[in-house]
Amino acid sequence: MPTTDEKNILKILEEEGGERGELQEVKISRYMGLRLDYIRSILGSMGRRNLIDVAVNGKITIADKGWRALGKTPPSPWGGVATAQENSTPESAEEKYERWLSGKRKEVSKEKGASEVSNEAQTMVLDSYAELTPEERLKKWTSK
Repeated sequence: MPTTDEKNILKILEEEGGERGELQEVKISRYMGLRLDYIRSILGSMGRRNLIDVAVNGKITIADKGWRALGKTPPSPWGGVATAQENSTPESAEEKYERWLSGKRKEVSKEKGASEVSNEAQTMVLDSYAELTPEERLKKWTSK
């Protein structure tokens, strides 16, 4: 559990830091009305406990654990990527009901054999995230 000062810092990061919750430590010091050296010591302990992340340029962002300490869900890194289901045409209620009555599964555009699935899994493990497209990253992330 974060202390009261740590919670106040997280709230300031959330409110004043925009969508991603990032600010410089000087601005945090000004918003809280505390000395910069005291804020730096608090931020150091928060960093060790993974409540915040510090970027190379000195900006402080709220980490996933910090979002959870605030009682909120962390923002998704895949916010702009649409899934295949979102891109496909939606089924009407009647079509869903007829499919349910017939007991058929929703048709997939490409059927894969067991060997193809295992080969794909092996190659995806070897690929690094930098080489993958955003759609492949999403697919790899959601398959876990």
